[in-house]
Amino acid sequence: MTCPDETPKWRILHLDDDEPFLSLTEEFLSRGLSKTEILTTTCVEQARAWLNEYQIDCVVSDYEMPEADGLTFLQTVRDHDTDLPFILYTGKGSEEIASRAVNAGVTGYLQKGGAEQHRRLSNRVEHAINEYRSQIESERYSTVLDALGYPVYVVGADGCFEYINQEFVELVGYDRETLIGAEPAIIKSDDSVTRIDDALSRVVSSDSPNSAQVEVRIQPREGRDIPCRDHIAALPFETEYRGCAGILRNISEQRRDKQELVNQNERLEELVSVISHDLKKPLTTADTALSLAEETGEQEFFERANRAHERADAIIEEVLTLTKEGEQLVTTDAVAIETVAEEAWETSSRGNANLCITTNSIIEGDPSRLQRLFENLFANAIEHGTTTTRSEESNETERENIDVNITVGSINSKHTGFYVADNGPGIPTDERDLVFQPGFTTIGDGTGFGLAIVDRIANAHGWKVQVTESETGGARFEFTSVIVIDSENSEESSVSDESA
Repeated sequence: MTCPDETPKWRILHLDDDEPFLSLTEEFLSRGLSKTEILTTTCVEQARAWLNEYQIDCVVSDYEMPEADGLTFLQTVRDHDTDLPFILYTGKGSEEIASRAVNAGVTGYLQKGGAEQHRRLSNRVEHAINEYRSQIESERYSTVLDALGYPVYVVGADGCFEYINQEFVELVGYDRETLIGAEPAIIKSDDSVTRIDDALSRVVSSDSPNSAQVEVRIQPREGRDIPCRDHIAALPFETEYRGCAGILRNISEQRRDKQELVNQNERLEELVSVISHDLKKPLTTADTALSLAEETGEQEFFERANRAHERADAIIEEVLTLTKEGEQLVTTDAVAIETVAEEAWETSSRGNANLCITTNSIIEGDPSRLQRLFENLFANAIEHGTTTTRSEESNETERENIDVNITVGSINSKHTGFYVADNGPGIPTDERDLVFQPGFTTIGDGTGFGLAIVDRIANAHGWKVQVTESETGGARFEFTSVIVIDSENSEESSVSDESA
C-alpha cells in the first residue's frame, strides 16, 4: 500500500488474488499517477472495509478470485456508490466475460498484459477519476441552482428547451417530458417570445451586455398568466450561437416592494453571469484537457484538467457564500469588534502581516457574519500587500511580499462606525465602486467575490461601506450607520504573524 507523506490527490483500491501482480501494478500506477495512494489487497473483506473507511476514487479488480469474482464485488461497490469508477482488470478474458462486465456496468474492461497494458490501465484510471470528479462538480453546481429556488432553463441553438429544473416544472404545470424539446412559446405569450428574441439579439451582439432582463407573461397549463422577470444570458460561443440560459422570477407579489425586487434582480444577474461564463470557462478547459489527455496520455493535460476543476470548485463555494450573505438578518447580538476581529485573525493566512486593533466598541450585529467580513478584508489586504517589479533579464513581472500592517478602529471620536485599513498599494479612485462587484479582481487567480461578500454582509446589517485611502496610502474600508451599543475605548492591542 502506497502512502505518500502529503495528502493524496486520489485514492485507488486494487483487489487481486495475485500478490506479485498487485505489487507490479502498484509500481506502474504510482509512476503514472502522481500524489496517488494505492490500497492493494488480496482479501475481498479487506476491500469492503476500505470502501467504508476511505474516500475511494477508483476501484480496480481482478475477475476470477477464490472468495468472489470481480462482478460480485462490483455489486458491493455499486451498493456503496453507484457512480464510483470500477475497472475490471483480469487475465481471464473472453467475449462472454466482457459482455457480462459491460452489462453489469463496469467503467472499463482490460485484459492483463505487459508494460503496454499497464500504461493503458493507468490512462484509463486517470480518465475515469477525472470524469467522476467532474460529475461531482456538476452535481454541486446543480445544488447551487437548486438552493436558489428559482425556475431555471436552458434553450439550445434549435430554439427548444434542453434543460429545466423542478421549480420550472412546478411553475408552468407541464411535465418534463412535454417541455424538453418544445419551444418556449408553449409557456410564454407571443409578445413575451418577441421581447426575449429581441433581447437575445442585443445580448449576442459584440457591443451589448452579456445578459438582459425581460418582463414576460408565463402561461401555465392551468390558471392565470404569471408575470415574471426573465434573466437571460447567451451561452458562450465563438462563431455559432449555442443557445441561452435563463432564470425566471415570479414578480406577482414583489411588485409591491420595488426596491427589494431591484436588489433580487441584481443578484440574479450576477448568478446568471457565473452560470453562462465564469463557471463555463474552467469546465470547458477541463473538457478540452481531458480530450487531449485521452489522445496523448500526457500527464500535463490531466494536471491542467485538475486545476480547472479546482477553479470551478472555488467559484461554486464563493457563489454559495455570496447567496447566503445577501440574506437579511434574522437575529442580532451585542458584538465586541475587538473579539470578533481577533477570532477572524486566528483563521486568516497571515504571511508577513500584523494586526492592530484600536477600538473596544460593542456593536449590534451577527457575530459569524461579522467574522466573515473581517476574514475577507484581512485576506484582501494580505493578497494585495505586494510590490510589483519587472525583471530586466526575463522582462517578466515579479511579485514581492511586503510587511502588511492592518488596523481596525473606530471612526472619529463619536464612534459612529468602524474601519479596516492597511498599508498596501491602495485602490485607485476609479476602481473603488467596482471592487464590490462580484467577479471583479486584479489578481489572476482570484475569484473576485471576497469584497462582494463584504458588501453583502454590510447591506444585510443596514450599514454603508465605502473605500477611501488610509493614512499610509493603502486601502481603508469604512462602515457607517452602525448601531453602537458601547463605545468605551480600551488600550490599543495588536497581534502579528508570530502570534499563536
